[in-house]
Formats: sequence, C-alpha cells, structure tokens
Amino acid sequence: MNRMYRRGIAATLVVLALGACVDSPASLAATAADGDPLAQTFDELARQAAASGDFNRAEGFTYAAIAARNGVAPTQLEVRVGSAIENYEAFVSAITWQLPVTSSIRVPAHRTITAWRRAVDGRTRILTLTTPSDSAQVMNPLSLDATSPIAAAFAGASALYHESSTIASNLSNPSPVPDVFWMATTGWVQIRETLTASACPRPASANKITGVSCQQARFAVRFDVTMLPVVARPYSLRLNGETRRFQALTEQALSGYKLTFSCATVNSNTGC
Repeated sequence: MNRMYRRGIAATLVVLALGACVDSPASLAATAADGDPLAQTFDELARQAAASGDFNRAEGFTYAAIAARNGVAPTQLEVRVGSAIENYEAFVSAITWQLPVTSSIRVPAHRTITAWRRAVDGRTRILTLTTPSDSAQVMNPLSLDATSPIAAAFAGASALYHESSTIASNLSNPSPVPDVFWMATTGWVQIRETLTASACPRPASANKITGVSCQQARFAVRFDVTMLPVVARPYSLRLNGETRRFQALTEQALSGYKLTFSCATVNSNTGC
C-alpha cells in the first residue's frame, strides 16, 4: 500500500485518547521514529488499553501494529448499526505460535477484525471482533473475572466498539471528550480463511521486525452481535442500559495477514 494512502487512513484513525491518564513509555518514542502513522496509532491504542487493565484488547492492537508495519492493505467493511449502514476500513490478523504456549503466558491462536471509521461529528469509531475458530458464539464478558486464565477470554468470540474524539498527531495531547465503549454480550462472529497467498510485502518499516512469519490471506467475515455500554473497563457493563446491534448482513471478503510468532513475548516494533 503506498505511503500516501497509508497516511490518509491514519488521518482517519489519528491517535485516540482512551480515558486513562498515563505517562508515555520510552518505547512509544522509538515506535514513532519508524514513520508509520497507522502502526503508531495501534501502538497508542495498545498502550492505553493496557493502562486501563484491558490486556486482551491491548494484545490485539499490538498484533494490528505488526500487521500495519508489514504493509497490510485494509479493505472496506459494511456494517449495519441499528438501522444505519456504516462503512469501515478493516483487515484481519490471524495469530498463531510456533512454540507450545501455556494459557498463563500467551493467548491461544485466534483471528481478529480491526475496523475503523471517522464520522461527520469528528469522532472515530473502532470495532474489533475476535474468534478462535471459523465461527463462534460470543462469550459474555461477565462470565470472566480477574482470576480467569488468558485462554478463557478467547474460548468464544468477542466484540468491542469504541468511540473517541480524534486528536492531533501529538500523542501527549489529551482528548477533552470522554470516550465511549460498548461490549458484546450475545451474538456470533465468523472469520473464515478462504485464501492463503504469498509472503507479506515487508516494506522498510518492517525491517526491524524479527521472529514473525507473515503471509497475506483473505477471509470471509460475517457477524451479528449485541452490545451493552461499558461503564468501567475491562468488564463492568451497564446491564440495564440500551443495547446496540452490529451486523454484517452478508458475507464479506476482507484482506488480512497470518502472523506466526517464534517467541512468547511480542513487541509491536521489533517482533520477537
């Protein structure tokens, strides 16, 4: 994907402030030097998700940043939200491991849709959907607690929707508008691999990434999930609040990457 297009996508995502006020780590400055604004955005989302205690989602954005640095080209995803149709940019990251992984160290193999759009009100919408197999029912996050193993959160499908004001490319500039989160409690997610293609193009921004095997792929996706508002992260929901339904009404083809790691500890800027 050419650099101008990638910057256009990043102008849609920019950098999002998730509510938590934390210091910017030194690794973020190193990441910014690679000149990939889309990957930088995912790095910031991962950092802030981890700061709020949402480590599973932080991991997902780390993998998305690695896919961005390997040159993933998003495709359009049409989503029905209530009665409205919204168009997102999206791609799939399919994650596997070369070494045996225990549930206490690393998440199991899974696939994630990362999708985003900027609406006319200036707020950016981010939708993430994950499944451990071709298709799975949503696991209600209220069934999990702080003692649950990492693998438990990936035993079924999951989905989270995030609205935020966009900020300038200055990562230290906080957003004045509170973020909004919704999490799926019912429904299902399909992310089915239909084609495995050649190795990823690996642009200059991926030269420092080691220990990661990357293949281009295509996926047939479809989902129908109902979400509740999140009042405190990661798993506190407003049970008596309104619900939102997100649907991909027909099966759609998304581009994506299959990422296989040779290590248990992953860094979005260097891989293993």
